[in-house]
Amino acid sequence: MSRSNRYPSASTPISNFYSVGRHYRTGTVDPPTPADRGAGPWRSKPVTAKTVAQYALLDAAVGLPTMVYPGVNATRHLRHYLNNSGQTYTIDLEDMIRCVPSAKRAMVAEFRQAQRFLQGMPVGRHLFTSSNTESSYNEESENPEWYFAIGGYSYWGKGEATITPSQNGRRYEVDFTYCFRDRYNWDGGKAVVIGGVLVTDKFMGEFHRQGLAREFDCVGSVRRAITWDGDATFPPEQSILTRQRRS
Repeated sequence: MSRSNRYPSASTPISNFYSVGRHYRTGTVDPPTPADRGAGPWRSKPVTAKTVAQYALLDAAVGLPTMVYPGVNATRHLRHYLNNSGQTYTIDLEDMIRCVPSAKRAMVAEFRQAQRFLQGMPVGRHLFTSSNTESSYNEESENPEWYFAIGGYSYWGKGEATITPSQNGRRYEVDFTYCFRDRYNWDGGKAVVIGGVLVTDKFMGEFHRQGLAREFDCVGSVRRAITWDGDATFPPEQSILTRQRRS
């Protein structure tokens, strides 16, 4: 068993073999992600002086102190929310996987599903993607930073595989992409004190409804080149989780 930093060659034509499994299928179309209503429509309520004052206090408090707690990524996501652009934000998914035990388990489990699907495919070069998204949650007890930065999220896998005959049966060269998506809003029950201000989901949602801040989509992906030889072989978790340098 070995791991390569080189991605599968494009010299072999893409197969037109079609397959649908429980977790994966051939093709490139991403599965739909669940809709999230969040706090409701943006700027759907009149602005009040009380909320403007609360916004000003929180806006002033977000900075170097919050980089320590709740943490760097929680601060970045909150700042993006307060900036009120609503633009899609690309998270540091590598860091989340590195820091959150359940995020590690989710990525490994997703790749194992892809591996089992590929082991049922014929020799050739194939494109594959998840049939459906799955979900996970960064618990506060695991990592407070990513609990406040994200909380719950959807994930799926996709990629390209080149399968060739080998002495051990078949050799697999897989370009695997692990994908993430979430809607930034505050789940019920979340609360943290920032700069002396008690921040709750209801508190944060009011900024969105009054148009002072804006919820946004979070996206992310990590890519791995994983090679193994033999249908009975399982690439180690380290090769799935470790970030690779591209050659």
